[in-house]
Amino acid sequence: MAVVIYGAGGQARVLLELMDRAGICPIAGLVDDDLTLQGTKIGGVPVLGPIERLSSLVRVHRIHRAVIALGRNALRRKFAEHARSAGLRLPVLIHPSAMVSPTAHLGDGTVVMAGAVVGAHARVGEMAIINTRAGVDHDCVLGDCVHVAPGATLCGNVTVGDEAFIGAGATVIPDIIIGNGAVVGAGTTVIRDVSSNTTVVGCPAREIPHKGQPAEPLQAQI
Repeated sequence: MAVVIYGAGGQARVLLELMDRAGICPIAGLVDDDLTLQGTKIGGVPVLGPIERLSSLVRVHRIHRAVIALGRNALRRKFAEHARSAGLRLPVLIHPSAMVSPTAHLGDGTVVMAGAVVGAHARVGEMAIINTRAGVDHDCVLGDCVHVAPGATLCGNVTVGDEAFIGAGATVIPDIIIGNGAVVGAGTTVIRDVSSNTTVVGCPAREIPHKGQPAEPLQAQI
């Protein structure tokens, strides 16, 4: 069953290596709306064209699965829905060097990167990213399309809402609740609950005001 990758940027490069290490094949190619990439190769895998061509590509290449290689949480949700509408499955990807407890649950399309740890009885929703060397400890509950950035640590029994972003090197102490769409800045230490759609930074974490519509940090795209 061939697999197609949505996106041809930095996240795709990382996932191509993960898929190679994990023996996930064959990879039919990548789809990306950047037309300058069409006909090029990323890590030896061809960029087949824009996403709007996917329905025809599915038939030609006998594609049954899709990997969404996009760091931005809202975009992963959008294109996961697109893939499902095309009848494609969203496999879970786990790097061989990651440690995932046999009692943990990972939702469809979730990716666990190199050196990451998902502890006992943790539950991770769909389309989440547990990035390089990130830790999700026992009994944590993560919603859909969450991104735990490299080196971030969620201690036991932390709850993280849909589309929240936990920045690189952040630490969240046990029993904390982080709301939907919240952003925890890089290096932040969270010792109190974080409300939905807010951004916190610092040690200890403090909320900072948004100017206009909240936006996920650029680091979330890679």
